Amino acid sequence: MSANISHDRPLNMADALQQDKLSRTGFATTAVKALRHVTGQSGFVLSIEGEWGSGKTSVLSLMEALLADREVLPKEPIVVHFNPWLVGDRDALLTQFLSAIASKLELTDNEGVGQRVAKELKAYSKVFDVLKLIPGAEPWATIVKAVSDVFIKFGEAVGAVSDHKALDLQGRKNLVADALRDYARPIIVFIDDIDRLFPAEVFEMVRIVKAVGDLPNVGYVLAWDSAYVSAALQAAKVPKPESYLDKVVQVRLPLPKFSISAKGRLVEEALTALDPEALKWHFKGDEQRLSSLYFSGLRELLEQPRDVMRVFNTVGLLEPGLRGEVSLADMVGLAALKVKAPEVFELLGKSPKYFVGRLPGDVSLLIKSEDLIKEGSAARQAALNACPAPDAARRVLRFLFPLVADDGNQYAIHRVSAAEGHIAAPVRLLVALQHSVSPLDVSLVSARRYLVDPDTRATTAAALTADNCMDFLAAIADVVRTTGGQGIGDVPQLCLSIARLIEFEPFALASERGFLSSHPARTCEATVAAVLEASSVSDEQAVWSAIVSDPLALSLAVDVVEERRNQALNERKETGGDLAGHAVLNDIDTLADNVLKATQEGRFFRSLQSGYLLWRLAEWIPDRCGEIMLTIWATDPDLDQFVLTFMNHSRDSIKGQTFSLPDDITRLEVFIPLMELREHAQRRLRDVSLNLPLKAAWRAVIDGKKLYAVDGSEARR
Repeated sequence: MSANISHDRPLNMADALQQDKLSRTGFATTAVKALRHVTGQSGFVLSIEGEWGSGKTSVLSLMEALLADREVLPKEPIVVHFNPWLVGDRDALLTQFLSAIASKLELTDNEGVGQRVAKELKAYSKVFDVLKLIPGAEPWATIVKAVSDVFIKFGEAVGAVSDHKALDLQGRKNLVADALRDYARPIIVFIDDIDRLFPAEVFEMVRIVKAVGDLPNVGYVLAWDSAYVSAALQAAKVPKPESYLDKVVQVRLPLPKFSISAKGRLVEEALTALDPEALKWHFKGDEQRLSSLYFSGLRELLEQPRDVMRVFNTVGLLEPGLRGEVSLADMVGLAALKVKAPEVFELLGKSPKYFVGRLPGDVSLLIKSEDLIKEGSAARQAALNACPAPDAARRVLRFLFPLVADDGNQYAIHRVSAAEGHIAAPVRLLVALQHSVSPLDVSLVSARRYLVDPDTRATTAAALTADNCMDFLAAIADVVRTTGGQGIGDVPQLCLSIARLIEFEPFALASERGFLSSHPARTCEATVAAVLEASSVSDEQAVWSAIVSDPLALSLAVDVVEERRNQALNERKETGGDLAGHAVLNDIDTLADNVLKATQEGRFFRSLQSGYLLWRLAEWIPDRCGEIMLTIWATDPDLDQFVLTFMNHSRDSIKGQTFSLPDDITRLEVFIPLMELREHAQRRLRDVSLNLPLKAAWRAVIDGKKLYAVDGSEARR
């Protein structure tokens, strides 16, 4: 697997990898050769300098491996590692530093000169333990006051130091130096993570190296970010910090820049280290999208090797919950913003509308996405300016969220597709920010599975909610358009399954959401049409006829029949004839049969468009309505379901749903005479347990007025 992200101009990938390896190894070799000056000298200090995360620790490891090469150093050195960041106590830095060298010598050389050096180092460090107890005494101060009283007071703490002469710092240091001159092997002390210390601790560590770093036969390799160290010295009131460092360090070696080829290699390695399931490219064009992201700012945003590690560690945490829901490329981009542009990521979490415009649930028709994007311009700019690499972060941001591209007079060149997992699609961004699909969201994985796996369709349908069922239909249409119907092996059965979907309860609840909610039947019809178009079915009309004939697809069937009937009327109008003998009459009769069957089985009023079905049958085939009504009486003696659906008139923006008698009363009377229904209404209203909205529906029958379902008041508009 390759995302084609490595920079292979003018070298091919193999050459680039070899060049990078030689570059780092060559640098380490140069640094080790500089340590030849250690033997016999009084303290040689070498610094490896680079920004945090630039790979200084890796170079130290390479250097340690090279130190075993006799062609580089004639004598094998003793290597001591000291990490001041782990000490945690500024006052203990010096004693811990000396003890680290002594301990390594004891482990390496159990007898002879090595033991002598270790003993002298320990005695030397004990002096500083005592001096810490003397107010105002600095670790390298020569104590010129009478120390006999001090020694008596603190003698127990001194341990190996047996008399007051032990407090003679210079004398003790000379004993250490004499022992080191007799030691046959050079000692190399690696001091890493100096740039992780607080400024005061940085100053202490540099002073330690300056004060005791001139011991013979000992060399020091310091790894630090020189800019941070200089700033720390500046904060400690050290004049001309760079000059001060030059006095401490004999050779200063800046790390070579993180090469483009090395960057591509590390990103490739990080990708292949992800779960294999993540690399199956769940979206069409996802591999190319990742490559485009890399060259659209990500390459520059990943400044150091550690940046690559941190970003892909974040991807590894995000990916399992977002697999198949969000493009892997967009996950990588989001992780890069989180790691390298945290201010931008924080703003994205707080105000996603500033990046994608209107969000799901924005009910105001006055809100425009372009206005929201413009409103967030200043906040986005401030967040970008706070980043260490604002230009690279801006390019990544524009790639991921094309609507913000005009911030810098640039234009979006990438399209946005929710079905392809782009987080610029509001529904996908919300999923990405919560790191998984919630019950309120649509799962693209479920939508794709619904299309290609018939055995899982019932389970998927049962899991839909009023919050996501409409978006699920839209997602099916988007996915099938994007994939071209690939993998669908049962197009007619799939279309029938989609037609039956809207008979489930969540769609009835979704249809009551208000004016901005699209009608489930319209959306369902569009989804079936999208499947037929993408799949290139030879006989689309046969599929629609199967839906009309299906007793479990009533809500979509009535719309299909209405369209066919209107088309037939237009055709016959041109010739001056009526519908006698037209095939659409068979469709209407079939629909009436299915309604009758549904009423007999007691499931008719669970249908999404039960009221609309009754109205249309009253118009199209009134002679069948009495038969249907008898079955309704038998299954619903109170006629409560009948009145709730048939009297369901319209919805307005004041109080919502209303109930009223039809303007053409004959539509009602093909089912039941109005007087008979009013008598029944009076009996029902005597029931004191009757509540709204049923109470409002029966009152509308008696009063002949349009009443609100919510409170039974009259709707005068």
